[in-house]
Amino acid sequence: MCGFFSHTGINAVNIDVALEAKKRGMKVIVYGSAGETGDKPSRHSGGKNLFQIADIVVDSCVPLVDASVPLKNHFDKVGPLSTLSFVTMVWMTITTVAEILADRGVHLYIHPSHNVPGDTTAHERLDAAIAEYQRKVKNL
Repeated sequence: MCGFFSHTGINAVNIDVALEAKKRGMKVIVYGSAGETGDKPSRHSGGKNLFQIADIVVDSCVPLVDASVPLKNHFDKVGPLSTLSFVTMVWMTITTVAEILADRGVHLYIHPSHNVPGDTTAHERLDAAIAEYQRKVKNL
């Protein structure tokens, strides 16, 4: 599986990498403004944008302008929305996968918050998570 975060999906480098991933048998997931990009011209010689070659598309619904705040006496807006949407989509994906795995009985090693008053076992849970990670990734 190969994932991409691209607001417009029109840049050639991302498309080349996605095409290579597909050639190697990987599924391609693309997060970005698919609905707004639509059939806009690609910068890739193949003519397709990233959303058109993806196996799975997660649409951020962010406007192509990718800004939220108009400024007096300025043409361009400020306050990019794609960054906020990407962070939200990443955590929605992670939490959904975690729920699915937990429902299947998989024990998850979660990085706990150390800022919860009265939680006396956070360090132990973190140590267990790190130990499991080190077990799986031998070269650490």
